[in-house]
Amino acid sequence: MALTFVTSPTAQEWDDRIAATPAGGNIFQSHELGEVKRMARWEPRYAVADGVAMTIHEKPAPGFGKVWYVPKGPCVADVARLRDVLPHLRESARAEGVLFVRMEPEIPETQDSLAGLASLGLVRTDPVQPHSSTVVFPLPPTEDELLAAYPSKTRNMVRRAMRDGVEVVRAPDTPQTYETMWELWQDVVRDQELGVRGKDYHVRSWQIMVRGGNAQVLVARAGGQPVASALITCIGDHAEYKEGASLRDRPVPGASQLVQYEGMRWAIEQGARTYDLVGVPHSSQLDDPTNSRHGIGKFKRGFTKEVTDWVGAWDLVLRPRRYAVWQRVGERVVARVQRREPGDAFW
Repeated sequence: MALTFVTSPTAQEWDDRIAATPAGGNIFQSHELGEVKRMARWEPRYAVADGVAMTIHEKPAPGFGKVWYVPKGPCVADVARLRDVLPHLRESARAEGVLFVRMEPEIPETQDSLAGLASLGLVRTDPVQPHSSTVVFPLPPTEDELLAAYPSKTRNMVRRAMRDGVEVVRAPDTPQTYETMWELWQDVVRDQELGVRGKDYHVRSWQIMVRGGNAQVLVARAGGQPVASALITCIGDHAEYKEGASLRDRPVPGASQLVQYEGMRWAIEQGARTYDLVGVPHSSQLDDPTNSRHGIGKFKRGFTKEVTDWVGAWDLVLRPRRYAVWQRVGERVVARVQRREPGDAFW
């Protein structure tokens, strides 16, 4: 009952398989994201378990064995389907000397789902991808219906930006586009004091996603100057606002809402039915002004008030004693040994 590994699939072949998974696929399981993670020394491996395709990222952890990571996957919709997949993962991981497998399935968080995951012997842990809670906007069939689907305040902000001459373009795959994105992104890094990888990593990751055909860069300009940017992705019928930034010191009213509007227009053209705005406070913390995502959560909930809480990250532990040491000190030690630049983390 082991995994079936697929050798060297093309990007299109693999992305089609991911899009056909029970939960409809996720960009973090795409072939392109596998190539991005290579830059952080993860080796993508393409596997199928009980008919569910999944991208497993493998990294050596000296002194501990290997770690497998399934970002935002496996793409199953409920605990019952994950239960079918786990024996395949467990058998192959144990045979290959894996310490543990970290998973982040997008299963809605309920008392029953959390209890169900624990009953499978999984260990809850901190998510790697920082959006276990999010806002998912249901896209209308056509862009003509999009603006009317917004709450009135957000609709008015979009119209204000249009009226004030803000222009959002689908930026070409050129060095200048990525330079603009990086300059805006740096403002976010400084403002939020983020520890992130350097410019080369980010630019190359954006290029890989765009050139793979699953992403589009948007740049908003006011008075000819860039004021916001976004990278929008789509796989299957799910689109996602993967990352973006706007001017922090002199924001332009409505520019960020207009960027999202244009991102959703692009997503509808790709056949998407949902648009994930990615990353808000947990539904139990929406009114907490001390939450680091309080402000961005208010912005994203301007499109729809409903917040979706996923179950987060869970570890399938194969070597319990070594895993206990990993949790106490191992991850920090290995990350320090493997670090190549500021912001370079194990994950």
